[in-house]
Amino acid sequence: MDLVTRIFGTRSPSTAPAHTVYLRPGESMPLRTAIERVFASTDKELVALCTSHYSGYVREAAIGRAVELGGSTFLRPITERLNDWVPEIRNAAARALLTLLATFPAESFVPLLPRLRSLMQATRTDHRSWLLDIEWRLVQAGGTTAIVEAISGSDFHLRRAAYLVAIDHQLLPIPEIVQRGLLSGDIMLAKRAVALIDHLPVEQRSGSMAIAAAAPFGPVRHTAFKFVVSDGVGSENEPFLWRTIFDPQGSLRAAAARLLIERGRDVVERSSAMLDTGTLTVAQVRAGLSLLAELRARNATAMLTRFACDSRTQIRAHAVALLARVSPLAKDDIEARALLDSARRVRKAGVRLCTLRAFVSLEQIRTLLVEHRDRHAALTICARDQWDSLACIGLIALLETPSESGDEHLNEALRKWMTNPASSWAKPGIQHRRIWLELGVGTRLLELAGDRHAELRARLQEIGMEL
Repeated sequence: MDLVTRIFGTRSPSTAPAHTVYLRPGESMPLRTAIERVFASTDKELVALCTSHYSGYVREAAIGRAVELGGSTFLRPITERLNDWVPEIRNAAARALLTLLATFPAESFVPLLPRLRSLMQATRTDHRSWLLDIEWRLVQAGGTTAIVEAISGSDFHLRRAAYLVAIDHQLLPIPEIVQRGLLSGDIMLAKRAVALIDHLPVEQRSGSMAIAAAAPFGPVRHTAFKFVVSDGVGSENEPFLWRTIFDPQGSLRAAAARLLIERGRDVVERSSAMLDTGTLTVAQVRAGLSLLAELRARNATAMLTRFACDSRTQIRAHAVALLARVSPLAKDDIEARALLDSARRVRKAGVRLCTLRAFVSLEQIRTLLVEHRDRHAALTICARDQWDSLACIGLIALLETPSESGDEHLNEALRKWMTNPASSWAKPGIQHRRIWLELGVGTRLLELAGDRHAELRARLQEIGMEL
């Protein structure tokens, strides 16, 4: 039979254009010759390459030849053609995959599941019925074990696809499916699992609900919360609400607190008492302090002030940020204490307060550099003003031991200052002048400027600074 006719069935061979095509770069030939070559080729690499050829006729020929040659190397290239823009090629790829499924171990097809599952979102045609059919054939061919093992694998694309297949084809009992998803550490699996809880027998729901409520993913905990309170709040689920007021997600805390307050419970007193016990985790303490701030509790300032001195860095940093929110008039003092904290995380919280217009003096910046050598925090704060920035660069250069990497960083900061026209729009203050002259910062700046020291000296002379 004529090869073109073999490709196009009863269609006339004249439907195959007689134009020239390229099978490989620089290797041109008539289309009919190219098709004949693909059909006769034993070069698996060439055939696999031709499955994605720009000519649909060549792609279809390559799919047919791939089935004849066999080999697992053709599985992925054929799968890529399942959503081809040419309907005949989509159909050819689907038939080819079914043919190969009958001749290859089912395990060979499991890595294809992510690509197959992505066809659910394809818009060229509706693949769903065919996809579910081939997945079922894969299960029937002995692929269940490989699919279930993939649920716990390291490839998250394959893990998610395998989990969906396990649900749709009921490869595992529902309780096991739910537990695997909730404990997977994968948010997509956990979200699908928590949605299945209402399919569990009533007596098996509480255990899965407890796992979901403690999940690391907010959307999963939120779904569990809605499920628990769907029938109202009573004595049986009130303990769940008390645990939820210490949830790290603000919307969950607020919802739980609102329901408890509606039942006449004193949420502020109870949460404060729990914070005083010292038995809460760091995450729960942070959540409890946030709740007090969110509820605008009368004791919020006192509690936050106390926890701003906590031995745990994460709690101190969080308390400082909240304290500035509930006591905006005291943010200067709060920021000053935070900048001198021994932990960089707390100092970063102090830096963020500066963006809320908390004031910090150059003398405080100098103390920060002397005590903690935190140049990043100092430069970030001083970026608010060009002359503060120049004074900070000089203080760092003066206080730190010169090093090649350190000087390079400061050189770059000084270069940016000198090329920024904004630095000439305002005049330095008395504090800037005192630092440059009395502390010797000006001399160090000139040294740091290197071959541009004359330019820097001229800039400073313009505003009356003689160095």
